[in-house]
Amino acid sequence: MVEKLLADASPQKRLFISLITRDISLADAMLDLIDNSINAALEPMADNLRTADDYQHLLADTKAKPKVHINLRVNSTRIAIDDDASGISLEMAQHHVFTFGRETEEQDSHDRLSVYGIGLKRAIFKCGNAVTISSDHRKGGFDMKLPNVRQWAAKKEDQWRFPITGREPTRSNCGTHVTITQLHDEVLRRIDDGLFLPQLRDIIARTYSVYIGRVVEITLNNHTIEREPFEIDRNRSSQKFKQGTVTCNVQAGIAVISGERFRERNAGWYVFCNGRAVLFADKSTLTGWGAGLPLFHAGKYRPFLGTVFFVSPNAESLPWTTTKSDINEESAVWQEAKRHMVTVGRTVTNFLDSRYTEEGTLIASSDLRDASHGKMSVLDAAVANASAFRPPTTKAARETKIQYWAKISDVKKIETHLGSKMGGSAIGRHTFNFYLKNEVGDGD
Repeated sequence: MVEKLLADASPQKRLFISLITRDISLADAMLDLIDNSINAALEPMADNLRTADDYQHLLADTKAKPKVHINLRVNSTRIAIDDDASGISLEMAQHHVFTFGRETEEQDSHDRLSVYGIGLKRAIFKCGNAVTISSDHRKGGFDMKLPNVRQWAAKKEDQWRFPITGREPTRSNCGTHVTITQLHDEVLRRIDDGLFLPQLRDIIARTYSVYIGRVVEITLNNHTIEREPFEIDRNRSSQKFKQGTVTCNVQAGIAVISGERFRERNAGWYVFCNGRAVLFADKSTLTGWGAGLPLFHAGKYRPFLGTVFFVSPNAESLPWTTTKSDINEESAVWQEAKRHMVTVGRTVTNFLDSRYTEEGTLIASSDLRDASHGKMSVLDAAVANASAFRPPTTKAARETKIQYWAKISDVKKIETHLGSKMGGSAIGRHTFNFYLKNEVGDGD
């Protein structure tokens, strides 16, 4: 009789670390660290953040000041982030925070920005070889020191564990502090390239535009980050739907700007999952351009602004990828959203098509004044009642442009005949008026 044996199929830490960090950018790793702090800031209000309307009611108070401060510091020796939110309890650290993934599909009902329970660990492994975490909580916090990730990854053990010790309960000075040192060479090169930090500042301003100034204040190397502002005209198309635990509000209209021109970089679709921006000013087939909507044309569609606002108490139900920087195109809720995006977007692109002429590729804001019904914040627009875009009545054009090419020698003959160097434009006007008066019998 052949003896039945069991083949070893246990995972290797080194392979696992490589898999979860390979496809995430350094900037996205920084956002994972910030997500951890924002989750803590949202915890006291999480029960009231189940639909898009809940977000609006909670965040509509423009006079409210953020209660949580997040300070991210990035340099060639360390990456550190501190917050003064509610902290992480010893119990959460022991049983939930450091686990890789979740035991069931049900996640912590107070967790809004963590999708699969890997964000904090992935950020640590992406950045460096040594990490310390300390957190103060009213029920008792913890300390965790991992002085050498490589050595930890090399240990073979049935259960993966991090060493933690408890901290005394406190009712003041709660918060969490994460410091990563012994930064990887590729991380150091990226930080020192002169481009990373300005790019990171812009990414943070966009990604957390809903939360900055309302729920949290974020600083990068002690410089406050202002949220990326954008507003939509009240004359817009919007639709809402619900699928499972996910509510989704879709709207499209004309952007509100200051100045006289619409910027192409701000045009497109903005997609939010639980208030976190996943796509910003997207103009690709992912959001329907060239696939239901026309191909994006800078001259025609630069005033276009559309937003898609997904909300769910279960973050895994939302259509974002594990890096939270892109959309899972196969998601059923995303496919349903795209159908609504094409419907509401078409009313706006059709109007912009009618306003575009061959005289130029820039649409001045003054050209769209008749379509404007007043501005509103994107957050307000996301939860307002359904509406339909109402294009203004287009007045019949009273003038058209006449343009043609002529031989320079012929133009000079006419100038000689008239005794004046008028130039091509003036000669065209002169000959048009001459024909209108003498052949048609009209004109001055």
